[in-house]
Amino acid sequence: MFALALSLAGCGAVELVPSIWPPADFVCEVEEVALRDGVAAVVRRMRVDATGLVVYGTAARSLVDATTGIALPVMDRLAIYQLVPACVRAFARDLDRLGLRELDSQQGERGATEDSGLVLRWQAFGSKKVVVARGRVHGPMAAILAVVAAHLPAGERFAVAAFADRPVVSVLRGVPEPLTDGRLALQALESLLAKRPDAGEWLLDAFALACAGGTRATAEAALRRWETWVRDRQAMSPFPDQAPTGLTAEVLWRWVPPQ
Repeated sequence: MFALALSLAGCGAVELVPSIWPPADFVCEVEEVALRDGVAAVVRRMRVDATGLVVYGTAARSLVDATTGIALPVMDRLAIYQLVPACVRAFARDLDRLGLRELDSQQGERGATEDSGLVLRWQAFGSKKVVVARGRVHGPMAAILAVVAAHLPAGERFAVAAFADRPVVSVLRGVPEPLTDGRLALQALESLLAKRPDAGEWLLDAFALACAGGTRATAEAALRRWETWVRDRQAMSPFPDQAPTGLTAEVLWRWVPPQ
């Protein structure tokens, strides 16, 4: 199934000359977050890494912990595709050229009351950046979001007011439509994780899909692997990352389906 989900996406590839782009630690992730029943939930996410691997998904529902209110999206619409080298190079370089490093961490309109917004996470050359946008955005932030949106599957976009009326022209060819079956999405993630054992960022997505599908053994395996991945990262870094949105193993184990 992974072979069907993963396809090579081109954007006018040309012969490459030596370049610093993308650096080995490059990552760009954009999440659309909306309030659902008073809980902030991720409803859409695109993530691109230095290899050009793109994982794009949308979540119609989330796992919600009654004790903490923490939510974990169930990405049951999923597309996995690979940017050709020239494309990922241009993508990473364009974000930097547009001034992403210098952006204020808060973007959009003061006093915006929308129940949705965007969170952009970026890293390169040992630096990290988190930008939150609510309401309409202009200038460099709008241009950056246009670059990101141009790398989504056809017909997909971040459906928030911050970006609702800006035209976007896709630069890709051969991008698959998202899988619309949670079982197939889980199979695609499992195949990805088998081929990329270092790509632990998607273990929680696999875990959430397994929990939603009631498959205890798969959920347990994904969660145990995630715990190991987190411990390994913490051991290797003097400044370990925190689990996203405060997720802990204690919370995650409460979501594991019963026997």
